Amino acid sequence: MTEAATHSSRRLHARPLTAQAFAPFGSVATIDGAGGRAVNQNRARRIPGVGDLRHAAAAARPVLDIYRITPSSLPFAVTCFERHVLTSQAFVPLDCGRLLIVVAPDDGDGGPDIERAAAFIGDNGAIIHYRAGAWHSPLVALDRTATLAMLMWEAGDDRDCEEIAPARAIEIVAASA
Repeated sequence: MTEAATHSSRRLHARPLTAQAFAPFGSVATIDGAGGRAVNQNRARRIPGVGDLRHAAAAARPVLDIYRITPSSLPFAVTCFERHVLTSQAFVPLDCGRLLIVVAPDDGDGGPDIERAAAFIGDNGAIIHYRAGAWHSPLVALDRTATLAMLMWEAGDDRDCEEIAPARAIEIVAASA
């Protein structure tokens, strides 16, 4: 970023992803979670994942797609926020390193509240679930190309994904040690 842009931008320090910190925006599960129960004649364990997936009746078509995300580095400039008002959206890591996750609450006027945005770094075992209507930037792969499965429901119209460019630039940097 240029020096002029730095003065008008918001700088966020990405912190480790935890279920508690992420709770206002959705939920987090882990693919290497403990517990669960035996299934398939005791050859497998079914470990609880995301139990709060939701969608409106208008978003009737389930979509399971694969995302392949080219890696970026920190600092990273967020240039887009999106939300899915009819459905929650879940990303399950298939082959990835760390991910940058940037979220913001609603500002009361239908846009993301940039002043209250938060940035997290999730590891390669984090299942990220955005609740319906949660503002988030597209996921960012940090270490290497990331491959994830994405699940949501769609209505087939503009309500499936709303995108907005933040009025104020957001620069994400690594958390201070």
